[in-house]
Amino acid sequence: MISVDAGNTRIKALVFNEDGSVAERQNWPTSARAEALMWLQQQSKPLWICDSTGYDWPVGRQVRAEDRWSFQLDYAPTVGVDRLAALEGARQRFPSGALLMVSLGTCITYSYLSADHRFQGGAISLGWTSRLRALHEFTGSLPRLDPVAAADSDPRTATSEASMLRGVFQGMLDELSAEIHRFEKINGDLTLIFTGGDGLTFANHLKKGIFADENWVALGLWALAQK
Repeated sequence: MISVDAGNTRIKALVFNEDGSVAERQNWPTSARAEALMWLQQQSKPLWICDSTGYDWPVGRQVRAEDRWSFQLDYAPTVGVDRLAALEGARQRFPSGALLMVSLGTCITYSYLSADHRFQGGAISLGWTSRLRALHEFTGSLPRLDPVAAADSDPRTATSEASMLRGVFQGMLDELSAEIHRFEKINGDLTLIFTGGDGLTFANHLKKGIFADENWVALGLWALAQK
């Protein structure tokens, strides 16, 4: 089967063998959806699609929040289906115990799966690039900056640029530490997973959890297709 993970920036297609190993990978920028669709229409294998942008694909089987996941939802049906598919994939790798998946990309999402297999949500906030862009776009004088890791014990800075870089990066570190601590108070034995394009940077600075930039969504779709 073919799993398609269509997100805000990229569309990824993984062709799975029957044993769950990956035979082929394809990816396109989201702006090339027509090209991705053309490729998918040429495939003969079953297509399972997760789209977090709200686009309805005219091919394959598109998963929804009401699908038959391996866990229950203590959450509104408006939940992003990519969060559910990613947890489905993580549950394949970690079949028991509580999970907290922290995905760092356009947004930061915290997705908590209890030890008794219940999805119980978590926070959503702006990601690294999004925060810097917001500072530029919603003010009259602050520049547009690319993300740079800027954390130091001394909070004093000498330029607006340095203040922005430190404020955003240190602010995210503080947010992550505090939010993870709250979940650890709920279950101290949870498996903490960092993923997403910025996941490794923050996992290294926090020095906790594991960074596993696997194709969690695609793996979750593969798991659903086996039911």
